[in-house]
Amino acid sequence: MRLAIVGAGKMGGAVLTGALQAKMVQPDDVGIYHPDAGRCQQLAERYQVTALSDNDIHHAERVLIGVKPQVFESVAPLIAQRGGAYISLMAGVSAETIAKRVGSQRVVRAMPNLGASIGMSATALTHLPQATSEDVQFAEALFHAIGSVYPIAERLFDAFTGLAGSGPAFVGVLAEALADGGVRVGFSRDVANDLSRQLLLATAHLLEQKDPAAIKNEVASAGGTAITGVMALEANGVRYALMQAVEKASNRATELRKADD
Repeated sequence: MRLAIVGAGKMGGAVLTGALQAKMVQPDDVGIYHPDAGRCQQLAERYQVTALSDNDIHHAERVLIGVKPQVFESVAPLIAQRGGAYISLMAGVSAETIAKRVGSQRVVRAMPNLGASIGMSATALTHLPQATSEDVQFAEALFHAIGSVYPIAERLFDAFTGLAGSGPAFVGVLAEALADGGVRVGFSRDVANDLSRQLLLATAHLLEQKDPAAIKNEVASAGGTAITGVMALEANGVRYALMQAVEKASNRATELRKADD
């Protein structure tokens, strides 16, 4: 068994689905573990992989921990002291804390974001020094199957949460506000929502090729409509508000992590 998954919820399931679709792992290589045998069987059937017993999980090369942080303390003894590597999806639980609970220093910590559900995740990745190069390479391949991977120092994980983790909520607010603006100037709600969605999708593709400022400069011609709108954004502090949103979300991530320590 190359990979045992503990906690195949939304994020764990997204990672598993991406890895299987990319053929990074085969169904026969993967098992799912859940303390509730009935639930374990349901998840295994959903993903067409193997249902693991308490004993089976100790023979897996690597364990992907996808449970909620508050559940980890009760699950840790069941998956500990097996001599293999661990990959964690848990927010706010440090790699060192995981190592202490499971009795292994071969720990890789990952933080995907909402994009994992559509194969477009931004995933932060860090690891303890004792993790082998094979452990790290396996984790990188696993998360490349659902998007982009960013190896960063663990001290930046809270900042990553503030930008990449919380960011979809900020963009959602922007999309909603743009659509509201469209309704304000006369469009129906359906058309306004569609226009907002389309312009964000198109701009996202452009951002793969151009700097954000370059896109703004191309659209904002002298004395035109776009530069007038940009001035309104600046006057109302939208740029500052977004910067503050990232900073405050990062700070809140730090507060929550320390509360759980």
